[in-house]
Amino acid sequence: MQTYSRREILKMGAALAAGTSLGGNATEVMAKGLDSIFTGEAKVVWLQGLSCTGCSISFINADEPGPLDILTQVISLVYHPNISAAQGDVAMGVLDTMAGEKGYLVVVEGSVPMGMSQACMIGGKTFSAVLEPLLRGAAGIIAAGTCSSFGGIPSAEGNVTGSASLQEYMQANNIPVAKRLINCPGCPSHPQSLLGVVAYVLAAGYPDVDAELLTPKMFFANTVHDTCPRFHDWQKNVFAEKFGDDGCLFKLGCLGPLSHTSCPRRQWNGGVNWCIRAGAPCNGCTSKDFARKRDFPFYRKGEAFHKVAYREDDRKGANA
Repeated sequence: MQTYSRREILKMGAALAAGTSLGGNATEVMAKGLDSIFTGEAKVVWLQGLSCTGCSISFINADEPGPLDILTQVISLVYHPNISAAQGDVAMGVLDTMAGEKGYLVVVEGSVPMGMSQACMIGGKTFSAVLEPLLRGAAGIIAAGTCSSFGGIPSAEGNVTGSASLQEYMQANNIPVAKRLINCPGCPSHPQSLLGVVAYVLAAGYPDVDAELLTPKMFFANTVHDTCPRFHDWQKNVFAEKFGDDGCLFKLGCLGPLSHTSCPRRQWNGGVNWCIRAGAPCNGCTSKDFARKRDFPFYRKGEAFHKVAYREDDRKGANA
């Protein structure tokens, strides 16, 4: 296991703390959590249900710590279906061993097919058969991405798998949720936010979360609209009429008021860009209703007015 200096740990902790709403000791808290990961004190199991693997890809594209550190020091620490060195029976043996232990963290990516168990299999077992014992023994559980947090695309209206969020699955199987489950939505989840939550939990325990959504307030307290760089355009009623125009993107279907996230502060790809900066309206991918209605388009061009909602009946086109 690679050894990091105190300065290096603090630098990475500061990078994770930069996008939070925590107080002055945030850097120390994040550094302590990272140190427990890097030294092998923490055990993290990452499982994938119905998903596109986007949150895993996002996670290994983090920049502080970087991809090499993530691959060798974080994700592969115990188990990850795509990246772990162990394969086949050896990998399944790791999961069986972990299910008999206590004090580990479980990160779940993707939703759970509650109506069609064979839709997701791991080593010849149903996802539920692997997932349930690990959830019962976990000290903390993190839902990575909107699919795991709220159901997301796999749970869209009309799906045949009966796909559900991790919270719904836990409640249906009488697995304790309170003070254990933390939702980190996003399509995908932001790598720094996800790693920051893992580090915080390992260092300080269960964070302050939204009572309904179970999202950690340190990363998900504000909406895109609250801190949008085009907010001043919205205040002045200066709206973009077509893609590429300056002005607020509200009339192009922006759902920033529904999306609680730290995207405006952190941005993506190491702070290079993000949806609004690229001229694309926010499609509300951290919302609990994201992609749930099949008649809801992610983008609408030429919209004159809309109520900020995920129901198509609440939205009116340019000729309204």
